[in-house]
Amino acid sequence: MLALAALSGCNYTFSGGGGLPSHVETIYVAPVDNQTTQFALTEQVTQELLDAATGRLGAQLGPEESADATVLTTLSRYDDTAVNFASQEEVGAEVFQRRIRLSARVEIIDNTRNEIIWSGGSVTGIGEYTPETELETRGQELAIRDLVQKIVDGAQSQW
Repeated sequence: MLALAALSGCNYTFSGGGGLPSHVETIYVAPVDNQTTQFALTEQVTQELLDAATGRLGAQLGPEESADATVLTTLSRYDDTAVNFASQEEVGAEVFQRRIRLSARVEIIDNTRNEIIWSGGSVTGIGEYTPETELETRGQELAIRDLVQKIVDGAQSQW
């Protein structure tokens, strides 16, 4: 009974695109600006953002000229470091696990109101892989998914 009384004063409305303002129905995902040396990531991150915009944010994709919102992403940092290794005489080190860190600057702009809905100056996705059994691309895939999930979480936190 106490919980019902507490909730009666709350008025939550979920409309628009899952955390985006209710008037945002279409979204333009600009091609990712990649300032890292890993040029192949550009298309992968762009595609993951397109999928997230329609799937997790609930918006429809629209052309740049008429979309209600725009997502701007700049990949700014890429690191692939050993996180679990053992020293080996005469060989250097045996690496058991590596970690990819992919950082980006992101802005989601409300084109209708000409204001920033959400921005992240250094959003970082992390992906770990085992070099003995997996390729670096596996770590990249995981880092991209993590990065895009953090962008979605940031956009959804605005309601």
